[in-house]
Amino acid sequence: MKTPEERPPKESKLLRLLMVTEAPSPHPLRQCFQDDQGRGLDNFLNSAAKAVGIMALTTAVCWLGRDILAPEACCLIYLGVTVLFGAFMPPPAPFLLAAIGLLSWNFFFTPPEYDLRIRSIDELILHILFVLIAAVMNNLTANLRRRERHSRLSERIANLLRDCQDALAKEDVDAFLALIGEATGSTATLVPTGVTAADPRFVVATQASGERHQTSLRLEFASPVRPTPQAEELTQALAKIAADHLERRRYMAEAAKAQTATVSERIGRALLDNVTHEIKTPVSFMLASVHRIRSRDQGQHESETRAIAEAANRLVRLTEELTLMSSVRTQMLRPRMEHCNASELAKEILAQDVRPELAAMVRLISKSPEACLSTDPHLAGIILGNFISNACRHSPPGHKVELTVEQQGRQVRLSVSDHGKGVAAADLPHVFDRFYRGDNPGALGLGLSISREIAGIIGADLEVSATPGGGATFHMAIAAVEPYKDQEENAP
Repeated sequence: MKTPEERPPKESKLLRLLMVTEAPSPHPLRQCFQDDQGRGLDNFLNSAAKAVGIMALTTAVCWLGRDILAPEACCLIYLGVTVLFGAFMPPPAPFLLAAIGLLSWNFFFTPPEYDLRIRSIDELILHILFVLIAAVMNNLTANLRRRERHSRLSERIANLLRDCQDALAKEDVDAFLALIGEATGSTATLVPTGVTAADPRFVVATQASGERHQTSLRLEFASPVRPTPQAEELTQALAKIAADHLERRRYMAEAAKAQTATVSERIGRALLDNVTHEIKTPVSFMLASVHRIRSRDQGQHESETRAIAEAANRLVRLTEELTLMSSVRTQMLRPRMEHCNASELAKEILAQDVRPELAAMVRLISKSPEACLSTDPHLAGIILGNFISNACRHSPPGHKVELTVEQQGRQVRLSVSDHGKGVAAADLPHVFDRFYRGDNPGALGLGLSISREIAGIIGADLEVSATPGGGATFHMAIAAVEPYKDQEENAP
């Protein structure tokens, strides 16, 4: 991590020698994860040694001037040294200076000499003054040191977070982890969600990214650590930065995928429109030519003209279904929901949406004459028209196709049944897939897939099952509604 160089304070060499400072570390934030017990003991021994040295020097100076200095003057010298040096030394140095100075003054300079007893009220006051000054100095230096350390750590943490955000902004996850490892003296990795760290050398922080994703940041140290609250906040903040980055990458990937899908859909729609438009003209020409040939040759080439007419009609049906599919895919079909009687709706579909030659092959069976539903009659007619067209094409000669209307619970089912060879069990899950024709190579494979997409627009469910006795039955299920009542019946 890039941190500004810390300039040494401009104190004298003596004061820098007396001050107990933290040892410089190549890892600026390692102290947030260190075990403070050993370091605290080292600081105490260091402070004690320096306090003894300072007071030994002070005692030597007072001893040399004992002929001209009164005991009170020596007391003031000890007190001044305690105040002066205690201000630059971290706790518990002020207490140690006061204690050693008090004992030295009492033992060497208070009559009778070489005795630690207090014989007057003045000496008692001086002792109390020493203790109070030491307590105040210790408290002040402790607060100043704590604030200084907190400010320094906050600055380092802010620098680390800023550098980590910059690294992830450049899509450099390795640099992000390297910055964390350099600052904390650990090996940083992103681990799968749910990984815990029972080992005291590991610190794991987990942050949610989005609704279902989580990111865990693991720091591995060479020795056991005791994270401080500041360290826990730091690891959580770093995990949050990583989680936000991964979530942003996921959103960008989804946006790119959606954009690709949109462009592909636009290209496909344009291609589909162009193909259907270009097919209509030659197909119309083919049908007109077939009509002229039939009118002139008086049936001499009936088989050939019939084949051409069937191929042309197949192309017409293909263009119609492609146009309808394009309308469904572009959401140009807007449902116009109406309250309908299911049996009446089936009759209207047979009369308006089914070719007369096919409608003649259909027998309507109404098991629930009062059943009502809410749907778009035109779109429902397209679905049932596809069902009926397929059923008539697969029914043996002389067999009727059955269109059954029946209410089952809260649904009205309109079912189209034929008695042909049916649908193979392996084909049942795929009959509504686009361009799936099964063992019927003459089909286009579009009608049923379009029916499924239209069913999604009007809220219908489509199913296929085997007809008892042979054949297939296609069902369209729509939620039932209450029968319609005239306004006169609703009037109070």
